[in-house]
Amino acid sequence: MKSLAVSAVVLAAASLTSVPIAFAEEPFVCNVAALNARERERHEKLGKLLRSAVVEKTELENGFVFALDLARLPKDAAGEPFCVVEVAQWVDLEARCCPFLAFGIELSDRGKAVRLRLTGGRGVKAFLESELGLLEKQS
Repeated sequence: MKSLAVSAVVLAAASLTSVPIAFAEEPFVCNVAALNARERERHEKLGKLLRSAVVEKTELENGFVFALDLARLPKDAAGEPFCVVEVAQWVDLEARCCPFLAFGIELSDRGKAVRLRLTGGRGVKAFLESELGLLEKQS
């Protein structure tokens, strides 16, 4: 309630003085407590696999799109191929840790072509490069 009252006072003052107000973008604050130990292990494993599947990256104004070749990844313990379900699992886990990111998963060519979009506010590209390691050069 207190923040609503402060916001109302600030907005009222701005309307009286005709001064535009710029609200700060959502800060890059990771929620390190969002995942338990098992989830964190799964998140790290999936992240490594996804990085090895990146075949192309496209820079956007507010982030990146990564083309993934899931056929480059090993089959799971049951002998099933890596698929978009694992991509979605990584997105779910990452979104809990980094709520300031926006994600998109695009499938084409009957699910063979997968694109993963990560976007956000100002500075998100630098964050992705340094913290997530998604832009490491692939061999």
